[in-house]
Amino acid sequence: MKCQGGSAGLRIAWLALGVALSAGCARGRPTAAPLRIAMPTIPAGLDPHLHNEVTTFSVLGNLYEGLLTFDRDMGIRPALAVRWENPDDFTWRFHLRRGVRFHDGRPLTVADVVFSLNRARSHPQSRVANFLVAVRDVRALDSSTVELITDRPYAILLNKLTFVMIVPQDSPEEIHQPIGTAPYRFVRYDTGQRLELAAFEDYWGARAPEPLVQLVFITDVAKGVGMLLNGELDFLAYTPIEDISRVQTARCCRVASSAGLGVHYLGLGVTSRPLSDARVRRAIDLALDRQVLVDRLQGGFGRPVGQLVSPQVFGYAPDIAPVERNLVEARRLLAAAGFPRGLDLPVATSPARARHVELITAQLAEAGIRVRVVPRPWEELYRELLDRKVPFFLAGVVCLSGDASDLFDGVLHSRAAGGGYGENNFTGYTSATLDSLVEKSGQTFRMEARRPILEQAMRVAMADLPLVPLWVFQEVYAMRRNLEWQPRLNGMVFAFEMRRRRGWR
Repeated sequence: MKCQGGSAGLRIAWLALGVALSAGCARGRPTAAPLRIAMPTIPAGLDPHLHNEVTTFSVLGNLYEGLLTFDRDMGIRPALAVRWENPDDFTWRFHLRRGVRFHDGRPLTVADVVFSLNRARSHPQSRVANFLVAVRDVRALDSSTVELITDRPYAILLNKLTFVMIVPQDSPEEIHQPIGTAPYRFVRYDTGQRLELAAFEDYWGARAPEPLVQLVFITDVAKGVGMLLNGELDFLAYTPIEDISRVQTARCCRVASSAGLGVHYLGLGVTSRPLSDARVRRAIDLALDRQVLVDRLQGGFGRPVGQLVSPQVFGYAPDIAPVERNLVEARRLLAAAGFPRGLDLPVATSPARARHVELITAQLAEAGIRVRVVPRPWEELYRELLDRKVPFFLAGVVCLSGDASDLFDGVLHSRAAGGGYGENNFTGYTSATLDSLVEKSGQTFRMEARRPILEQAMRVAMADLPLVPLWVFQEVYAMRRNLEWQPRLNGMVFAFEMRRRRGWR
């Protein structure tokens, strides 16, 4: 018997959504087959220190572990460190878990941890140095204790360490064949297509429920919908929002959702005209009707936002509301900036974002901002963003640690050579005021004392508008009904948290 269905969902860091595809529901395959998880983008690489991108974190989180980890609700939990103490405001000591082995069989040592933390801090291509921006020294106290010395009180260090993965001390300059300590080990990677994993038999914790996993990278989200409904996939991390009802009514599949930590935004390169003019940036902001964008593009899954973090993130400023649309004022600002007849701009986006961009560009056109869409594969666009070669783009940012410092340290602080700040500052934005506030928040040890500093930094950023916030996205996932899994608040998708019910047909 066939039944009609579809799929839905919104996972994000840097992408948006595609179009629907109609398909029937096929029976689930025998559970001896690999668990098949479709991811929306190709990971930026397999080296955990050289990339800071959400899909890449999800993929590599199956292979590597840090000293600490988050639970589903963003609580800090032990991982490779079983306990830790903070004897003074500048010192953190971590006691390593005994009996941990890397996937090649060698035991985890304190030297591996020291090497990994220093590699993340100082590798010339590191994209995670901003997580360790306050760390001045890393050293081994004994065979099972690592000590981190910070150059200032840094209350959020534990959250940041969850994203710094531990690798063997003899790892090459760039890792292509991962050797970690996580529940799954690397088997094979067909570049850009499929990553095959196997449960690690000597894992220190509970063994992964599914012995074999295939992470399939499907940038054509419509294709992924059909594959899920036909039984060719077990889980779809990113699917067209308009297909939610089809999945919900399908006997073979279901959806799950949770509030997200991410915000879609328009990135504005502030170092070149016309976007270097604050009046043009403000006109773009005023030309947008965010509620219409949420209603038509998100199907009610999401909310308009006037700042670059969601309400679930520490540092969200309750007093910053979404800007109301004002086409008259937008046109006036353009004229004052020297564009009385409007202006023309190219906007870069991934092909999967086409539907989002169409509505955004239609709204901008009503203010005289004529936008030409330039779609590019995400992996190509991401490289160009890092090189600041894209002046106008649609993207998203996720504060994976649950703290607004992820945004400020990595995306809005001016880029500092070797300092960890501004690793993902794609726009060239610099503000001495914002930099000072960001650094002050990092030096403030009490979390509640940090909150007003972060809120003030957000007011500065929203006054300058290097990034124009659009909406908070809500995570929505589609999966086969026999799959047991609950979403994480930070949107990470880990195979070791999935289990197929045996005997389901």
